[in-house]
Amino acid sequence: MAPIDIPALEQRARDMRAEELRRLEGVFLERMRVYARLLGASLLLLLEFVSEALRPLFSWTGRRPSAR
Repeated sequence: MAPIDIPALEQRARDMRAEELRRLEGVFLERMRVYARLLGASLLLLLEFVSEALRPLFSWTGRRPSAR
């Protein structure tokens, strides 16, 4: 039976762990980009809704409409 090289196995495990963390970092960044775009689009829609809701308040002149 061949001897087990514990330090080499530990080093290989550390290398594999580092590779996996780098891969997951890329996945995380891609998902964050997607979430940021969705959040931005949602905020724009919310701002548009609020602006449409507030528009009548700021367009009011206080005068009665003139009869023509």
